[in-house]
Amino acid sequence: MGFRKMIKPQYPPRHWSIVGYPGSGKSTFASRMAGTKLVIDADHRFSEVLETSDDEVYSLSDHAHDNVDPDSISRILQENMPGSGVKTIVVDSLTAIITPFVVQAMVDREKGRTKNLMAGFQKKALAMRQLQDAVTRWGTDSLWIYHLQDSRDANAASVVRSSITQTEIARLSRCINLQLQVVEDRNRRGIQILWARRGRSGITIWDDSGSWAGIPEKIEEAVYGGLTRAEQERIEQETPRVFKSADAAIGWAVKQGAFHTDKEAGDVYSALKQEAQPRSASEMASLWVTEVRTRKATMAEEQPELQAV
Repeated sequence: MGFRKMIKPQYPPRHWSIVGYPGSGKSTFASRMAGTKLVIDADHRFSEVLETSDDEVYSLSDHAHDNVDPDSISRILQENMPGSGVKTIVVDSLTAIITPFVVQAMVDREKGRTKNLMAGFQKKALAMRQLQDAVTRWGTDSLWIYHLQDSRDANAASVVRSSITQTEIARLSRCINLQLQVVEDRNRRGIQILWARRGRSGITIWDDSGSWAGIPEKIEEAVYGGLTRAEQERIEQETPRVFKSADAAIGWAVKQGAFHTDKEAGDVYSALKQEAQPRSASEMASLWVTEVRTRKATMAEEQPELQAV
């Protein structure tokens, strides 16, 4: 077979993640992604939204266990992806795949099978890495779904958390270009761009169809439309890959508007470092940048007068 000339795409590949409450329409949004889709149906509910897809949808496996086991997912993709014609791989949801590793680590410590909770979490980290490698190696688009859930902080105050930790979100950020969230305003839903690697963020795209029809295309236009390649590269380079010191990371976060004071930022930085136990300065930088992005997105959601489409 002869070589094919590479063609510059109009927009960066659709390597996206999306988060929202259960039932908020994340799977329906996934059905609007481009081309033939392959679904890693870990939540076992994607069949409910098949009618909204304009293209064929394939299932990873008819066996429920295959859709939640990273080893099985990797093996089945390796055996069947070549020549399949799949254009988008949907992971629905990352929550159902990763959470059991967290629960097992906590149970093992509670039962005395291990004293080191972080050692138990190493299995989770390996599973995440294996899953990312298995999904991203094929050159297709990808959509990673996870959930929001109501919780309480140390002072018993009601808070909203994602179903995967900041550590997993940071690891996921290495292979995605957009981080999306389903938001609601009265009787309408929209997609907020929490972060864009090479484009505009903080924008909300409202859904007038009720089924996300045409929304992926509107997202791309809002995020990338009118930006030159040089402008996209400048945006990407503005995100720090490593900080010279903890003070530099804290100062950057305050300058971004995610915190009011250095002390406030420093307390969160220290707590995040203690919880995540990063193995390098670059990993800590990735964790911290993700934390700052999340806080800025939350602040923007609480102030709906900010930019919206």
